[in-house]
Amino acid sequence: MSSDLFVSYLRPGHSAQGASGDALATQREAVVRHLGRRGRLVAEIVETGSGVERPGLNEALALCRRDGATLLMAELGSSGEDPAFLRDLGAALRRLGLRFAAIDRPEVSELTLGIMAAVAEAEQKLGVSRTPETMARRREFYARFTAERRARAAVPAAQAEGAEARPLSESRGRGGALPSSRERAEDVAPILSEIRAAGALTLEQVANALNALGIPSARGNRWYPMQVTRIEKRLAAVR
Repeated sequence: MSSDLFVSYLRPGHSAQGASGDALATQREAVVRHLGRRGRLVAEIVETGSGVERPGLNEALALCRRDGATLLMAELGSSGEDPAFLRDLGAALRRLGLRFAAIDRPEVSELTLGIMAAVAEAEQKLGVSRTPETMARRREFYARFTAERRARAAVPAAQAEGAEARPLSESRGRGGALPSSRERAEDVAPILSEIRAAGALTLEQVANALNALGIPSARGNRWYPMQVTRIEKRLAAVR
């Protein structure tokens, strides 16, 4: 896949600008500024559907696959908090082996969409506070996670599996009552699954990811590899 070819996916009404025409103009300007000397736009697709019907997205993905291009959105916007959109897009990109970039969210990639969806769904159940600090740590994690996974793809598999994950920010303790271990295992299961699917191979990498995302353990403290092992064993026992 070429890293300098892009297909832009624009959506009317998904811009900070009010009118549909203004929204498209704003997104086009953002795409031109972003590309600069980074690469070349091979196609522009404007979404004509709404809700779960996204014929424009399907067309954009088909063009990306044909040309080996990266899918580029000028504004992820509120869709960055929509679990259904994030999960569907992430699954499609993974299935087709395509890359993704969002100009307004440079830390987001095809590798982070599923994790973002799972975290958004679990936040309320897990009592996670969306503080500026938490969000900053997540953005840093998503950017680093993508860089590390892409770098690993460029080296032999044997070397990649032996690489150690660099520790990330610790999770802060949460006040209030916390669910039982079994309930917590079920609550974090989708997040664990997405972290694994995105390329985290070791227990340490999974624990570091949970800490960076601000996901509290059953005791409200940071995660360690042994805790991840226990959670995964509990989940395996109930399947």
